[in-house]
Amino acid sequence: MNLKLERDLVFFDLETTGVNIQDRIVELYAVRVKPDGSRKDIHHYIYPEMLIPEEATAIHGITNAMVADKPKFSELSLELSIFFKDADLAGFNIRRFDVPLLMEEFHRCGRYPILLRSCKVLDPFVVFLKKEPRNLAAALKFYCQEDHDDAHSAKADVEATMKVFEKQFEFYDDLGKSVSEVEAYVSEGYVGLDNKFRINKEGKVIFNFGKNIGKPIADDPDYLRWIYKESNMPIAVRTIAGDLWKQLIGE
Repeated sequence: MNLKLERDLVFFDLETTGVNIQDRIVELYAVRVKPDGSRKDIHHYIYPEMLIPEEATAIHGITNAMVADKPKFSELSLELSIFFKDADLAGFNIRRFDVPLLMEEFHRCGRYPILLRSCKVLDPFVVFLKKEPRNLAAALKFYCQEDHDDAHSAKADVEATMKVFEKQFEFYDDLGKSVSEVEAYVSEGYVGLDNKFRINKEGKVIFNFGKNIGKPIADDPDYLRWIYKESNMPIAVRTIAGDLWKQLIGE
């Protein structure tokens, strides 16, 4: 490696039941690299103690049957805790998702091998975003070969966005031509601006979080009503929940 290690560094990745940190791990692979260059790895399929939603299986290919006889995370927690203890961490997009989710899994077992106050977290995804910006100026340069000289002026930003959007239809022929088609591409099956609800393969709206993850919203309209009327979730989530609830009850 071209990186001088101060202590062991663990590269790892998780496959999970969903995209919230409250979701569960179904596969974990990790490589522990020592400062002398030696390494060891660990690989487990894990029974998540819940059903894996079809949408998650469609992404990583892991089915409920594949993990039905695998150990629970709690049964692996001692082995994994030893593997991750006293090491720095590295992985793609782990700062936002994998590390918090893994810490939640360890927390359920009363184990705390990852101490953020002393653990360095290296994320190539963050490096990628910093070195290859994914902002409006970068998009205008890539698609239109123009510099965004007046960035963060509202007028200039809108004009640049319109140019970029128009060029994207020339670059990609799978975006569709209608607003509905483009919205479907952008939303990736999610309903609303959050990832709390999504449409499954059968075309049904399902919960994508919490106790009802993977279940059709029609199975628990009272939960929808609670989100809409009583929860302290963001207004964008509550509004979508309210719309879905009203559709269910025929308002």
